[in-house]
Amino acid sequence: MIGIPAGNDISAVRELQPGGVILMGRNAGTPAETRRLTQQIKDACEIPPLIAVDQEGGRVQRLVDGFSKIPSMREVGTKGARAVSICAMSVAAELRDAGLNTNFAPVCDVPTHAQDTVIGERAFSTDAIVAGLLAAEYIRGAGTTVLSCAKHFPGHGGVGVDSHQELPTFAGTIEELEEFHLPPFRAAIGAGVGAMMIGHIAVPCLDENGVPATLSAPIVTQLLREELNFRGLVITDDLEMKALPQNDDSVGARAIAAGCDLLLFCHAPDKARAALEEIKVRLDSGVLSQARVQDSLDRIEWAKKKFGVIAERK
Repeated sequence: MIGIPAGNDISAVRELQPGGVILMGRNAGTPAETRRLTQQIKDACEIPPLIAVDQEGGRVQRLVDGFSKIPSMREVGTKGARAVSICAMSVAAELRDAGLNTNFAPVCDVPTHAQDTVIGERAFSTDAIVAGLLAAEYIRGAGTTVLSCAKHFPGHGGVGVDSHQELPTFAGTIEELEEFHLPPFRAAIGAGVGAMMIGHIAVPCLDENGVPATLSAPIVTQLLREELNFRGLVITDDLEMKALPQNDDSVGARAIAAGCDLLLFCHAPDKARAALEEIKVRLDSGVLSQARVQDSLDRIEWAKKKFGVIAERK
């Protein structure tokens, strides 16, 4: 999944034929302008892509001009479950009307760390149970109008470092993770969320190697897939964030090997090209199995069919 530059040059989309495209603030326009851009993206792709945006509300709303102003989810959450559901329905309808089919929301993180600067009001609540109940309402409200993506598994609220700048480490125990951070993700899965975004967070209590969750099979495959029984898409957070080594073209292939389905590159198409070449090398050498990649391709096709991006075969 790639971003497109300011000025909305879609040549990289035409070249790479990605499974998805993300629109950033630099691409934002009115609903009519966004609709024209999303149509151009679709026309450039042989297989219609997921077209995503971060349209959470509050301080994270990429599409603004002519779109409804969305309060923070903390503010919406204080008004109750029905307000959250109605908000999700409204946001999803506006995005679909503008040609998008994926929203990187809701935030399922629970801010518990005293130095948290990343999550804050983006979270529904500082209470894990309340956050989970409201996240589930959001997902049910959006329905199949757009693909909702819960984030940032297994929880960005228990760290005091911004993964845009460096790698955060969750220093707590498995019991603390289970009590304070995993409940909203469990609730999201129970509500049928179609996608889960993995955060660039080291969680030593789950993976003693201390690698980011994005690159951790114990976290992505063993915990999310096998223990929590999540069957939807697993999407990385932006692989250009400084929590990950930016001089290592193998990061994308390692994320796929860990169990991720879609790689997110928000800014530089060259990094996506390099990751694609590394994946091909690892496939050819047998380091990365064809079965692992095919599993992701099948899941991407399932998600596109479920959320009306491509038609079901008759």
